[in-house]
Amino acid sequence: MVRHGKRAATLIGLMAVTLAAGLLVGRTPPASTAWGQAPPDVRAVMWPEPMPLADVPLKTQHGRAFGQKDLEGQWSLMFFGYLDCPDVCPTSLHAMREMRRLLVENQGEEPQYLFVSVDPENDDPSEMADYLAWYDPNLIGLHGPDSSIRTLADSMAVKFEPFVDDAGNRSIDHTSSVMIIDPQGRMVGALPAPLVPQRMVEQFDGLRGWLESRS
Repeated sequence: MVRHGKRAATLIGLMAVTLAAGLLVGRTPPASTAWGQAPPDVRAVMWPEPMPLADVPLKTQHGRAFGQKDLEGQWSLMFFGYLDCPDVCPTSLHAMREMRRLLVENQGEEPQYLFVSVDPENDDPSEMADYLAWYDPNLIGLHGPDSSIRTLADSMAVKFEPFVDDAGNRSIDHTSSVMIIDPQGRMVGALPAPLVPQRMVEQFDGLRGWLESRS
């Protein structure tokens, strides 16, 4: 596997923090808006306003077509990563698995969990299926042309860029937050790194409860 080292971990963390800060500070809504009226813990993960997702044709790791309609009618959690990611992706997928376990054990319900490949040229669907099944067979892997993945990522303010070090080793720096999508298929928030399962449950429940109480 390609090794990121400290450089990639630092860059990914900075990308996530800078992204969240830029959106929340640069576009801070007035106190009269839903975001402004939300409790501090909810505002910490809530987007200033819902963001519609680009409807691009993707496929799951099992070859099934996946589009915007598959995000509607349920809550979804989406993470962008790639199979050769040595540290951030495995840690994040483990956290998502444990978050799901906690929700099922304590509430008997769960959102839809999605892993979007930012390395479609190298992430083979069959390998993705085996990789995700090792973490949780309920994980849905999504892949498609690079242009489609970038269009989707851009609509969610998610960033990813390939990097080649001096030794010729290739890696991909990418946003490390888990994006929260509501039953209308809009991104309404993000769970920031570091991802701690119990905290993820609390943050997700807080945001979901606040938004559902206003609908």
